Amino acid sequence: MDVDGVLFKGHFFLHLARHAGIMVYVRAAFLCFLFNINKISINELLARVYSRFKGITLEQAQRIYKNIVLIKNAKETIETLRAYGYYTVLISSGVPDLFVKDLASRLSADEGHGIDIGTVDNILTGNVHGRLTKTNGKKNLIEEILKEKNLSWQNTIVLVDDRNNLDIMNKSGINVGVNAHYAIRQQADYLIDSNNLVEVLDILNITDADTYKTLFAGMRKQFVHSWYQEIRRKFLHILIALVPIFSGPVYKATLSVLFILLIIYLISECIRINGYAFPMLGSITKSSIRKTEEKGIAYGPVTLILGACISLILFPAYISSAVILIVAFSDTAATLIGKKLGRHRVPYNKKKSIEGSMAALIVAFLCGYIYLPLFPALVAAFSSTIIESLPLKSLDNLFMPIGTGIILYSLSYV
Repeated sequence: MDVDGVLFKGHFFLHLARHAGIMVYVRAAFLCFLFNINKISINELLARVYSRFKGITLEQAQRIYKNIVLIKNAKETIETLRAYGYYTVLISSGVPDLFVKDLASRLSADEGHGIDIGTVDNILTGNVHGRLTKTNGKKNLIEEILKEKNLSWQNTIVLVDDRNNLDIMNKSGINVGVNAHYAIRQQADYLIDSNNLVEVLDILNITDADTYKTLFAGMRKQFVHSWYQEIRRKFLHILIALVPIFSGPVYKATLSVLFILLIIYLISECIRINGYAFPMLGSITKSSIRKTEEKGIAYGPVTLILGACISLILFPAYISSAVILIVAFSDTAATLIGKKLGRHRVPYNKKKSIEGSMAALIVAFLCGYIYLPLFPALVAAFSSTIIESLPLKSLDNLFMPIGTGIILYSLSYV
């Protein structure tokens, strides 16, 4: 297990930099950014950050270390892992060795290894050294432990968060990203974004992980569909139905709010896929995205908002209101009914069911009939249902309102 960002909420040297002053903190944060975009090495990052800690006492550093909040259930999870025969090692390329060893003792881990820091009379000199300050430091250390325990990389599970761990991810049998940055997120077998380490036990199906083969079989549990998650997701989806209510009296303000929400959401997603959380919005997104969306930006809300905005701009109010209402409710009906009752697949899209499409058709007609006469409402229902059933993934949120709107607009001039 990595320590910074995995067991610690945040990074030790950023906490220490904040204590050293605002400018030291800003500089350290910028250096972290350069490291994450692969502009400087781990050795350069540590050397330049720790050089600004000269004069800080070991007692002050220890007090800051003790006050760092740990991920939930860290001790309980590690104790359970050890009870089931796992050998747990904490390895950090950012936290001093004496603190990592103390943390290992506190959390009941088998070993702890960190970087070596220079001190004179218990005062930091600003120097760092040791193999964990080098690019291949973690890999070499793990290989020594594996050799000592007569194990191989295939027997190794790593919990990591940033690109300093890419080399051990590529060699390990199983890799788990914890609050992972984008580079790690793209390659991780599994992701933990809940700030609760107990998810590791669920990933490993720890209750019957008597053999390595059983362990792999149990990992399928992580992909079980969560109905609570889907309901939260669809509740957020139908909020777009508020747009027709406000677009009439405050048209420009409604468009402005939609575009602002779109920008904020994209910023929040860029932050999320790098292991952090945008205030409030980040936790909402984490609670509603699907497992298949965890590794990158979830584009569903983007296409949904764009579809509503373009509809408001292109079509008369009665058409835009109808198609926005249709995408809000019929797509929701198709998903929930299809997943619960769907038995017969749509021939050209095996991920969709005929039962879900029938639900979408009925709901689309009822939504359209609020704003349209009978025949146009039927046309809107059939058009939107066909578009929804196509293999468009999240793009159906964009093409449903626009495609249906174009058909209705053409129909009005026939």
